[in-house]
Amino acid sequence: MKKMSSKYWYILTTVIISLGLFNSGCYQLKFGQKKTERINILEEEVESLSNNIGSLTTENYELKKDLVKLETAKNQLNKEYTQLKDKQIAIEAAQTSQNEVRKNLEEELAETKDLLEKVKQQLAIVENDKNNLKAKLWKLEAPSEKAAEEEKGNVGEIMENLTKETQETSPVEDLLDKAIQLYREENFEEAIAKWEEVLALDPSKLEAKFNIEIAQDRLKEKQIQEDLKSSRTQRK
Repeated sequence: MKKMSSKYWYILTTVIISLGLFNSGCYQLKFGQKKTERINILEEEVESLSNNIGSLTTENYELKKDLVKLETAKNQLNKEYTQLKDKQIAIEAAQTSQNEVRKNLEEELAETKDLLEKVKQQLAIVENDKNNLKAKLWKLEAPSEKAAEEEKGNVGEIMENLTKETQETSPVEDLLDKAIQLYREENFEEAIAKWEEVLALDPSKLEAKFNIEIAQDRLKEKQIQEDLKSSRTQRK
């Protein structure tokens, strides 16, 4: 029995040891397979990381290029901003100058309006005075015409008397005769011109000077009468 038990224990021990060795070999085999798989996975991950690093390097290069472009664009924008700022300053200066000019023009315009208003007032006063003078001339028209006719007759008599007193004929006398004839024809301007010629030849001829004054008065009266007739025509 003891021999049988020993034999069984030996067999059992051998079996247990064999099973242990078998299990150990299987474990090592299984562990080796897992290790190989992990190595393959790690190699794949390393390759993927390498590809990613290459892609990142390319992207980094592109980003650097974009950064250079952005920096160039930034410098250009800064330059344009500086130019626009200078233009803005120039425009503001011009606007300030224009505002000053506009202010001066507005002040001058206000002064001009005031002057125009004063001129209008003065014109109204002058027009009123003119109307008053016309009214006075209207009242004096008939007596003035009568006095003019009387004065004309007196001047004619004076001229005839002066002509009779002169016996010698000379250029001065001829001019005096022509002047008197023109005066009688109411050509007062031409008569005055002849008497002025007489004074140029002989300044001592006081009668010529006297006749010039009379003719000038008659010329003024004639002008007044024409103005009155014109004003009457306008009223009609």
